Amino acid sequence: METHLWSYARALTGRGLRVTVFTGTVGARSPGDGIRIRQHRLLDLSRPHRQSVGAVHEMRDWFRAELAAPGVGIRLVHGHNLHQFSAVPARALRLLKDELRLVLPHTYHNLRRHPADERMARQCAVWDTHHAVSDFLARECADVLAQPVSRTYLGVDTSAFLDIPELDETGGRPIVLLPARLVPNKGAELAIRMVRDIIARGRDSNSPGPAVRPRLVLTNPSTTVDFRHEAEGFRTRLRGLIRECGLEEGPGRDVEFREAGVDDMRKLYEEAAVVVYPSRFAEPMGLAPLEAMCAARPVVAMRVGGLRESGGILVAPGAGESEEALAARFADEVWQLLVEPSLARRIGAAGRAHVRAHFDLGPVHVDPMLDEYERLLALRA
Repeated sequence: METHLWSYARALTGRGLRVTVFTGTVGARSPGDGIRIRQHRLLDLSRPHRQSVGAVHEMRDWFRAELAAPGVGIRLVHGHNLHQFSAVPARALRLLKDELRLVLPHTYHNLRRHPADERMARQCAVWDTHHAVSDFLARECADVLAQPVSRTYLGVDTSAFLDIPELDETGGRPIVLLPARLVPNKGAELAIRMVRDIIARGRDSNSPGPAVRPRLVLTNPSTTVDFRHEAEGFRTRLRGLIRECGLEEGPGRDVEFREAGVDDMRKLYEEAAVVVYPSRFAEPMGLAPLEAMCAARPVVAMRVGGLRESGGILVAPGAGESEEALAARFADEVWQLLVEPSLARRIGAAGRAHVRAHFDLGPVHVDPMLDEYERLLALRA
């Protein structure tokens, strides 16, 4: 979500629109010229919130002051995932809708299928239109909300990645990149076991094919919020697994942890020989695999949720399949790409063409959303 908002806000200002981002992140940095940032503690996803009438009124008064400020006059507020952590912002905007003649579209980036989360989503469903980031998620949301939900792919800012050179044979140890948050369900443990298996092939004299010793880079995007505290202690757990697998951790070694913000991702894709995305849950979509494909890097991802719609080499988890067995199957796919650079180059080039044709931010997201904004504002007028 953070990556999308960063790119989308830039794209809107590039079309001549004025953009304000409302956030709870203290000290949030503007993603570009002309993009205003406004912060309020009740939008902070990293801590629990009061769901009281008083909190709703506080949020309403703050929104009123911001939206109707002299020289601002905001008429449209596009919510993103506001159903996930608190009903207060959505309820506050609903109270202002008629007073300020607001238009309220909303995009669902994910939806947890647990009773408490579904109740929250229904409480927050006060929007004029509902969008989901994949066909998979649109079906899930429609089932919970009992109203139409449009599939609207987020798209990728292809201009940021198209000039990255296609893969070429290089010396040294190839990098396998996992561009995801360090939380348990993003597949970091599987990726560590996968790299262990690939390296083990080089030590086994009976293993067919050439030996290869890749390095695994695990990212931890610095702009995301761990609002469910899923990452607490997880890196320590990963370091224990690295030692258990007989691997070394650190820059230039078998496994490296690297902090990365939105604008650091380009360099990571450029360094990578293969990108993996072995999510252990029904991923709603996944922008990182699309960015990697746009960078002409072959992607091996889990065939789950919305990832099935993005493309790449997809590995389907078997019913009851162990983590070890699944890691071995990922290792087979990645090893083949590492030992056949020409194959990796062809798949990378095909992935780039696929993203340009089907997931370019401008035609797939910006243009349709601007058309919807104009339609909703005209209806409101």
